[in-house]
Amino acid sequence: MKIDIGKPQIAEEAKSSKGRTIGAEIGIFILVFLIGSLLAGILPSCYEMMTMLNEPDILEKMEEIIMSGDGVFSGMLDLVMDMSDGMYIVTLFCTAIVILTAIVYCTKIEKRSLHSMGITKEKAGKHYAIGLAAGFGLFTACVLLALLFKGIRWNGINKNINPMIILLYLIGYGIQGFSEEITFRGYFMISLMKKNSVTKAVLINSVAFAICHMLNPGLTIVAFINLVLVGIFTSLYVIKTNNLWGAAAYHSMWNFAQGIIYGISVSGTDAKSAVINTENIGNNMINGGVFGIEASIMTTIVMILAIYVLMTVGGKRNNK
Repeated sequence: MKIDIGKPQIAEEAKSSKGRTIGAEIGIFILVFLIGSLLAGILPSCYEMMTMLNEPDILEKMEEIIMSGDGVFSGMLDLVMDMSDGMYIVTLFCTAIVILTAIVYCTKIEKRSLHSMGITKEKAGKHYAIGLAAGFGLFTACVLLALLFKGIRWNGINKNINPMIILLYLIGYGIQGFSEEITFRGYFMISLMKKNSVTKAVLINSVAFAICHMLNPGLTIVAFINLVLVGIFTSLYVIKTNNLWGAAAYHSMWNFAQGIIYGISVSGTDAKSAVINTENIGNNMINGGVFGIEASIMTTIVMILAIYVLMTVGGKRNNK
């Protein structure tokens, strides 16, 4: 078995800007990530506050959670994560601010080009299409395994689906998937590679990716491991293809297929509209429980196999 992970050309190009120690890169990344996330959360927060004030049932639930005195934080978090379609879509679209934050920092502060972030022109459409197919195929494999081992059950197709809502979700997840990939891979991973090995850059950004999901409802040890594996896979995808398009498309389609096509919780967050009505049954190790199938050992198996394939037969790379 031959495993060859060299630095992609986009990382070599980024070397022209100043490299820092791992600690400094992590500290700056946390700051940039927090700024982008806070800015992206302003509009959805205002939208949700207005919705809550106009919904007596929600206000009553908030009062019950506060008065109970137990698990106030987790209770309020669950209430906030129980979003309407409008709230969910607004949140997804606002992740465009995270994209803008990462680009502004890299281009204005680090003096890097968009190309060094993986935003390339060569065969961008082809790479994106392949990434969409990979995202749908790998997530479908997880679902089929969960069905095979009786962890989930399909209760038919939802008949009251609004095609416009589905389209908005598709666009929204396209933005959201790209925002996470440009932040963790296009910016953070490539910046780490300026003075560190590829292995360190891949592992550090993948663990950071998982840590940023720790407040999501239903997170388990298996879910955390799987998030790290997903981070490793998309990191290797960027390295192998020397661009961000495939990994971003994979990420977007994985989430869209999960929440909107198959009706499964996306990292603990449920969309109100889904094409297929899916129900968890049996062992949570098979279906992932509250967090969704990303907390399932089915996902662990699929992602380990995907990483193996990508490392060994990943095809041509533009690496030095």
